[in-house]
Amino acid sequence: MAAGWISRATRGSPSWQVAAVLGAIAASAVALWVTLSADFLTYPGWLAVQKADFIIGPVLAGVYWCRRRPHSRFGPMLIGFGFIGALYILQSASNSWLFSIGLLAETVIGLATRVLILAFPTGRLDRPAKVVLAISILVSPLPSVVYQLLSPQTAAGASISGCLKACPRNELAVTSNPELAANLLDAFRFGVIFASALTTGLLVWRFVNGTPTQRRALAIGTPIALLFLAFQIVFQLLGALDAPQSDFSEFVKWGIVGARAALWYGFLAALIAAQLFAARALERLVGQSLRGRSRDELEAMLRGPLGDPDLRLVFLGGQQPPLPTEPGRDVKLVRDDGAPAVAIVHDPQLNDDPELLKAAGAVAILAAENAELDAGWTEALQEVARSRARLVRAADDERRKFERNLHDSVQQLLVSIKLRLEIEADEGDLSESSRERLVAIAQSVEAALAEVREVAHELHSPLLTASGLPTALRRHHENATPPPEIDAVGVGRYPPEIESAVYYCCLEAIQNATKHGGRGVHVSVVLAEQDGRLTFRVVDDGPGFAAGEVRGRGLQNMEDRLRAVGGRLTIAPAPGRGTTISGDVPVPPAIRQP
Repeated sequence: MAAGWISRATRGSPSWQVAAVLGAIAASAVALWVTLSADFLTYPGWLAVQKADFIIGPVLAGVYWCRRRPHSRFGPMLIGFGFIGALYILQSASNSWLFSIGLLAETVIGLATRVLILAFPTGRLDRPAKVVLAISILVSPLPSVVYQLLSPQTAAGASISGCLKACPRNELAVTSNPELAANLLDAFRFGVIFASALTTGLLVWRFVNGTPTQRRALAIGTPIALLFLAFQIVFQLLGALDAPQSDFSEFVKWGIVGARAALWYGFLAALIAAQLFAARALERLVGQSLRGRSRDELEAMLRGPLGDPDLRLVFLGGQQPPLPTEPGRDVKLVRDDGAPAVAIVHDPQLNDDPELLKAAGAVAILAAENAELDAGWTEALQEVARSRARLVRAADDERRKFERNLHDSVQQLLVSIKLRLEIEADEGDLSESSRERLVAIAQSVEAALAEVREVAHELHSPLLTASGLPTALRRHHENATPPPEIDAVGVGRYPPEIESAVYYCCLEAIQNATKHGGRGVHVSVVLAEQDGRLTFRVVDDGPGFAAGEVRGRGLQNMEDRLRAVGGRLTIAPAPGRGTTISGDVPVPPAIRQP
């Protein structure tokens, strides 16, 4: 009940946690003052430290639990235990009534310690824990309370809580029956031994049969609890057997003091270890998730660190559809900027390891956002490629249009002018000198017509459209001296923009070789299709050029043409031994000529 009230308060307002810490500090100061002032205790100094730690230790650990795991019940339980431990101060009071109440409180503190051990780390008591707790109440607290009612003079039962001489009178005794009281004391001791043994067995059973997540959560707190229970069993067994004082009994006496104090610090260390494990797991998972994992791969990647082989991820995309429900499974909804992003379908045991769930949610969101960015980036790159291809097609269309205009208008006009000049020179009433001038003009028009045809062919080759790359390249240079060697076995037809890009790259490379190497330079062209790419290689035996020299506009145009269709260009100059220019373009399956 108290833990539930504390839980609501701590979740509702962090200022309550500050109040709890201040209250614990004040109670610890009172414990130090009252215990150090007592003149009847055997170890007032050590006992003062122990009683102060009984309060401040669990409260500080509990506040940290509340802050790091606000939905866990264990933090409020630690805080509640710390304030229950404040009752231990009464055993240092000289007033017999306060001392007697303090003796009774020791039983409550012992029972609360067992509850704390059984509830770690969830803050909940499962059915086996409830059974062990019920047996513990029957075999230890009840005999202790009855013993106190029958013994007017009794000492504290804790290991270092003894008195120098006689302790203050037990005001709660209703009668005096020393023989029955002694039997009840033995019953209490054996009851503590039995209850501690049951608790030990349950803790070991949990650890052995727990999931990897449960074992990881129990790995620090449980061994410390087992150590405390072992000291408690031996301490009570020595008392029940009336063992004489020895070095071993002194070791056990102080061992139980240290082990009990280590309980809450062990619980605190377990939480810190869980956070560190989650941080390491998050770092590792983030690195793995950035490698473009699919949803199935991401799920498989998360299952290992979380210890849940059936973990599933449901990406919600900012919507709030009905969450998946499966028997024996829980759902953790992860939000991104307030909107539902991912639902993690997981083992309910992972609710007690929220740091890992939070890490898994962060990784899932990061992976989803990374996938979205990748998709957007890929789409943008594809759109750029499509835009460049459209530009190439548009440019080729304009080239064809310009070539047709040259053919249909300028060429026809020049042909007509040439014919008229020739007719006039042959049939006109002209002097010999005038006739020679007309013939010279007709020859100039013929040269202009040839140049217009060459320009038109450079703009667009109708033969390329009609017959494909190998034929167009061979026909274009068939009158060259020497003509280039064209090797194009297995090359078919391809989209116009691809054929155009490769065609003009080859032309540019051949013209560069002729320009720099002279008309006697030998040039070979190899075209091939392999692994889904159309490749070309133009090799000449000209003078070449040194790597790093400023390249002309022609080479840049070649690179631009190939990049526009997703291709790449490689230039391998060898000064004094020629140049090799090669490239490749991704292509769909070739359309073969019949």
